[in-house]
Amino acid sequence: MEFIDIVAISEYIKGFGPFALLILFALIVLQCHIPVVPFAVASAVCGFIFGFKWGIAISWISVVIGSTIAFYLYRYLNFGNLTQKILGKRKRMPEELIFGFIVVAHNIPVIPIAVPNIIAALSKISTPNFVTATALGLLIPSIGFAAFGSGIESFLVSPSYITLLPIVVILLIFYLLKKHSHKILELISHNIFKKRNK
Repeated sequence: MEFIDIVAISEYIKGFGPFALLILFALIVLQCHIPVVPFAVASAVCGFIFGFKWGIAISWISVVIGSTIAFYLYRYLNFGNLTQKILGKRKRMPEELIFGFIVVAHNIPVIPIAVPNIIAALSKISTPNFVTATALGLLIPSIGFAAFGSGIESFLVSPSYITLLPIVVILLIFYLLKKHSHKILELISHNIFKKRNK
């Protein structure tokens, strides 16, 4: 997530005036199905254009709606049979761990949002539980990314150490999460299949 890219994309989308909100909503919903535009970028742009509070609200509500649409779509397309053919006799995630997986997976930067949506659609999780897990899992990323975008805008308006500090802190958190993502994934995978074998 480059500083320059966020500014350039934000300024470009702002040029659409009142349609900027609809464009961002569409981009966020689309990446819930296909990871074309990273949610980190779209959410940061929301923060840059609409400010911290509205940036969080817009990105969070949009991504939950988009994920729910994807969830229904994947179930409607009945991906279960296709996936079963691909996986064969390989182990699948235990149903009792799906809720927790959705929450955790959304907080790991290297996992596209579409992945938990597909896995959830292939499970027996209910729609209310899916929406709850998705909303919980994506709240912190929405806050962090929108804060990053809002912080960039504040720094450009009033450059100072005070406005720069939040950006540095958020970047450090993103860096640490990304650096240790593979270890977290290995730990999750180990615990899932350890429980499966019991």
